[in-house]
Amino acid sequence: MESNLIKPYRLLADNTNFEHEKKDNIRETFFLVSDYMKSVGGQGMCHLMSSVFYVLLREQDIICELCIGEAQDDLYTFDHSWITINGKIFDIAIQSTLIGKRNPPIYADNDLGSELTTTRKYGIIAKGLDSQARKVIDTPFSDYLTGAPGKQWKVIKQIGRKLGLRLEIEPLKDKYKETKRVYVK
Repeated sequence: MESNLIKPYRLLADNTNFEHEKKDNIRETFFLVSDYMKSVGGQGMCHLMSSVFYVLLREQDIICELCIGEAQDDLYTFDHSWITINGKIFDIAIQSTLIGKRNPPIYADNDLGSELTTTRKYGIIAKGLDSQARKVIDTPFSDYLTGAPGKQWKVIKQIGRKLGLRLEIEPLKDKYKETKRVYVK
């Protein structure tokens, strides 16, 4: 039997019990954003990658929530952002946390490393959000992406092209200017 450590995350995601009319679009978008994050080698990119993922999903008419709150695993509690679709957690950036911890991604509540439901808790209240997370909540969404390093609107356009989307930056900025994160507590 093949070990989960060598099975590609994409294959494990295919085997996840998650039904959605746009399941293939969600999967492809998830892994394109994940590949981008890995290519830039960033740590602690949860607010940014969740924002990019959110816009790309919404541009495919996939209803989702852009969430922010605290997350907790066995040892750490930290501020975090993630996406939910039909109440299921999709967490790309957990793969490279700000404290340098590496984790498998969470896909539809499933830890792709263990193929089990994640034991990480999302939306808890332990310390409350720090000043950086508060700034993310308080900054208008379009301004946040515009001010983020790496020209994120351009990244959205480039990943969108791989998804067959024809996106233009200025209309996107205007369309998402009123977007609010859901503070999960």
